[in-house]
Amino acid sequence: MDIYLHFKDQAAEAITYYEKVFKTEPAKIMTFGDMPHDDEHPVDENMKDLVMNSNLKINDTNVMISDSPEGMAPPLIIGNNVALVFNAASVEEATEIFQLLAEKGIVLLPLEKTFWAELYGMVKDRYGVVWHINLY
Repeated sequence: MDIYLHFKDQAAEAITYYEKVFKTEPAKIMTFGDMPHDDEHPVDENMKDLVMNSNLKINDTNVMISDSPEGMAPPLIIGNNVALVFNAASVEEATEIFQLLAEKGIVLLPLEKTFWAELYGMVKDRYGVVWHINLY
């Protein structure tokens, strides 16, 4: 299980801060500008340098960090900027867990293939906990 922290245009600053605090190796960072080009969903110039995803290792925990630009992510409210990440072992496991979490919850991003994962989706469960479901 991993942890995901979302920020409003401060992810790069937060990453640098946490690297210093926890004396970690430099995080692996992908910006929105690093995404493959998509004519149907072009990346706004103002977002190209924002962090789309990063992975910071603190002890044995993966702490993923990203910016949450308006229109590309659910609105960021301090308190909902922490999510739990479940890394599934199979399509069946990812699908079952996603569907169970979605019961009486809200699908924020449907479970589907992305350029970084075989399956990825985001769901807020019935208790308000946000989950990222991954299958790499």
